[in-house]
Amino acid sequence: MANGNEIVLDHTGFVGHGNTLAAWVTVGIMSVGVIVGVVGFTVGSTVGLIAGIVLVVVGLVAGAVLSRMGHGSSSEQRKHEVRHQG
Repeated sequence: MANGNEIVLDHTGFVGHGNTLAAWVTVGIMSVGVIVGVVGFTVGSTVGLIAGIVLVVVGLVAGAVLSRMGHGSSSEQRKHEVRHQG
């Protein structure tokens, strides 16, 4: 009883859930920055708060640099396409 509304789950395509070096480094550094910033804010430390904000910015910059160096999702997409050609 097949109809036109069936959903076919095909797991052969590249999904790209951010499992790249650039993504991991970005999220890791930014997570530490958020923790440092929240602790600094909670205890009333302006230096801690500013350090947390700086770490978040550093994480964004590190992720952008790593992505441009070929460690981002666009490079993973190309690797997948090359592996699964023909």
